[in-house]
Amino acid sequence: MGSRDTTMLENSDYAQIIDRQEQSTLGRSVADWIAQLPGVSLNGQGGLLQAYSVRGFSRARVRTEVDGIPILSDRRAGNSASFIPPALLQSVAIDSSAASALYGSGALGGVVHMQTLRSGGTAVEGQVRGNDELAALTLALAEEHQTLALSLRRAGEAEAPDGQELNTGFEQAALLLRGTSPWRGLAISYSWLPSVGRNIGRSNSAYPEERVSTTPEEFHSLGRVELRARDRLLRLYHHYQDWDSDVLRDTERDLTRYRGHTVGGLFLDGLDDGGGSWGVEWLGRRDVEITERQFAADGTPLPTQRVVDGDEDTVGIFIDQRWRAGELEIKGALRLDHVSQRAMDSDGELQPSGTLGVSYHRHGWTAEVEAARAFRFPSLSERYFEGTTPRGEVRGNPDLEPELRHNLEFSLRYDSVGDFSAAFNAYASSLDDYIERIALTDTLLTYQNVDEAELWGVELDLRWRTGTLAHQLSYQWQRGEDGQGETLADLNPPSWRYFASWSQASLTLRSDLSYRPSRDRSGSGEQPLDDALVWGLALAVEGARGFSWELQLNNVLDETFRGSADSLAPLQPGRSLSLVLRWEAVGA
Repeated sequence: MGSRDTTMLENSDYAQIIDRQEQSTLGRSVADWIAQLPGVSLNGQGGLLQAYSVRGFSRARVRTEVDGIPILSDRRAGNSASFIPPALLQSVAIDSSAASALYGSGALGGVVHMQTLRSGGTAVEGQVRGNDELAALTLALAEEHQTLALSLRRAGEAEAPDGQELNTGFEQAALLLRGTSPWRGLAISYSWLPSVGRNIGRSNSAYPEERVSTTPEEFHSLGRVELRARDRLLRLYHHYQDWDSDVLRDTERDLTRYRGHTVGGLFLDGLDDGGGSWGVEWLGRRDVEITERQFAADGTPLPTQRVVDGDEDTVGIFIDQRWRAGELEIKGALRLDHVSQRAMDSDGELQPSGTLGVSYHRHGWTAEVEAARAFRFPSLSERYFEGTTPRGEVRGNPDLEPELRHNLEFSLRYDSVGDFSAAFNAYASSLDDYIERIALTDTLLTYQNVDEAELWGVELDLRWRTGTLAHQLSYQWQRGEDGQGETLADLNPPSWRYFASWSQASLTLRSDLSYRPSRDRSGSGEQPLDDALVWGLALAVEGARGFSWELQLNNVLDETFRGSADSLAPLQPGRSLSLVLRWEAVGA
């Protein structure tokens, strides 16, 4: 896994990839993109900050990367990377297999790798959408080795099918600078992505009568430099974030500020036999500071309290190797991490991770069995945060132990080189010291370790082509329980999806139809789900002289449904029509 490419993920045997040309979603953030894939669903509350769940793992259990930069956040809902406009993304790949354990802590449920725009020519793109009155403009200046792109977006309050106003408005501006350059036999690549957001609605079902939650201001800056020489890679990166959470309940108001700096590096080297790689990774969090200010009933600010002030370091060394013998292949990987945290007290722990898989290839078929051990160290917020969030009062638990996952997975894949492909996956996980968020009272939440839990599920993905029509049919089902038989939170609801794309000459028509059956079982902090039938349509037309346009119709049936089982999940927006106009320099 991942011997000589930019990231370990890009060489995964089973990484699902989706790009911007395949979209017929609202496209608010990357969550809308990947929720189309089997094994992925929306999670948490709604709006721009909507999070996602991968094979029943969400929040800090899914590692999210942007061009190889890990995105670590103190949002208890998870790392949605919503500060990056989808217009600045080229593609998203997801590795939810057992092999994702090679990424160490934070990849318990897999890895979401986002690839920003690559050089593709000078282009201008504008979008307007009804319902939430979204307006977006993207400018891209690109040549062979460099890309400079700017995205501006603004949206108002969307409406649910029943006319209910949703707290989904936002303003956002982001810049992308990316390039490559040779130097003394080395290939140097770099990227910088700053993003600014304002007045971001944190949509939930308590809005507006009981609670109004917003992010008044948000700032992120991502930077990366890579040096590559044949099989060797050195990557250095940083991610600075500074954002607020403003929660208004009746006459009570709480303003919380989050600041932190992620820094790190990765060294990767191929083994001499070409069948594997080894590497060292350092991931540090510096000056993670969360402060809270409350306001009296008359609006008078009370003294500021610092609720989290800490640092964290993870140092890991890993090796992976493949052995082939005819149609049989064996692959294995080992990783050893030392994680240390410094906040109210200091704590550190050494944890191993590893995978072992056997696969058999014959006549386009691949059968594979893979076992893995993975872990996740509790976050600084889970241990030390004590304050107010859009969900309510949260009290950290400094005695939390790391989560452990032992996973066994079977997959059967077939590929007939373009005409037909199929993938079936079945997996089962045993979880020790699983960290659950529990309610002590109606308004007070905390975290605790669950001694034992189990999680299992299946996924099916069929793709085929009939003439000019491409089809995809997928299904997912999952179940998870703790030792007392109680349902785990964040599980993917069962769902069917049929996606079809028809292309001829300058026309492309895409249809995306999903059916989610009702689900009565729900975890802590969740509610049962009604069935939902959601349909999206898109018509794209390529014009002359580099011009093109696209019409998108989301939620065609104006279905009333919630995006997730979260107890505060709001309704999703009703039917909306959007128009996208694009011009690209001919011959670029």
